[in-house]
Amino acid sequence: MTSDAELIPSAIAATGTGSLPDHTDANTLFSDMIRNIALDCVKAGSWMIGHIKANIRSGDELLSISSTTDDGKARRRCEFSKDVKDYSMTVNVIVYGVERHKVAGILVSNVRRSLGDVDMTVHSEVGCEDPECSDPACQDKDHRRVISIK
Repeated sequence: MTSDAELIPSAIAATGTGSLPDHTDANTLFSDMIRNIALDCVKAGSWMIGHIKANIRSGDELLSISSTTDDGKARRRCEFSKDVKDYSMTVNVIVYGVERHKVAGILVSNVRRSLGDVDMTVHSEVGCEDPECSDPACQDKDHRRVISIK
């Protein structure tokens, strides 16, 4: 691994679907989830949050939230105006100073802690999880790209 590995961001994207219990304040629930992901990344050693973003769709409505600060403050671009039952979401995390696999674990554990049993797939857009590869910015198409955390 290169000596400047800490300058290469860990970029993780995840998609998921799930259902919320009736009368759940979805706007607050998802915002708290993003805040907790940021705080846990900082606890794990992240020295900079590139961004942590989520877009959650329920029916014809969209909640879009993001955090870029060490205190995890989440900003909402748009919110749900009615109760949410079934939803689909995309979350992406870009942080510096924490390995991709650890970031993926932080993401999944916070999603599950906030939302319960969510059908999730975590993707690694840059680099790979091939145990024989030492390139932190690997672009080899033959190397594994999906991080499975069940």
